[in-house]
Amino acid sequence: MAKIDADGRPAPRLAATRATAEQLEVWFDQLRAALIVLCGKGIVHGDLSAYNILVAESGLVLIDLPQIVDVIANPNGVEFLHRDCVNVCTWFSSKGHVCDGDELFAELGALGLVVVLRPDAELL
Repeated sequence: MAKIDADGRPAPRLAATRATAEQLEVWFDQLRAALIVLCGKGIVHGDLSAYNILVAESGLVLIDLPQIVDVIANPNGVEFLHRDCVNVCTWFSSKGHVCDGDELFAELGALGLVVVLRPDAELL
């Protein structure tokens, strides 16, 4: 396991930071990009929150990855992704950054990274 630093000290959890509006914007963009990568690979963290994200010198680092699940094969994968989106957006919103978990989830879906089939959906 590698040591993750921030200014020569162990990187803090996102939940323990006091960020400026500019930092929040940069961090949210990094997190959004990470979610796009994860979804593009068909996986979801499954327990993502400000407590499972470190703020390192190089940017955000997701931790506690053993619970990662296949977003499609796991019957709860899509719900886990939605929960991850809501969790992180709730934290960012509480710090003053405007974002919405449902909108982030919908954005991932609009990118074609998440497919949610309704029971009444017509398959072609």
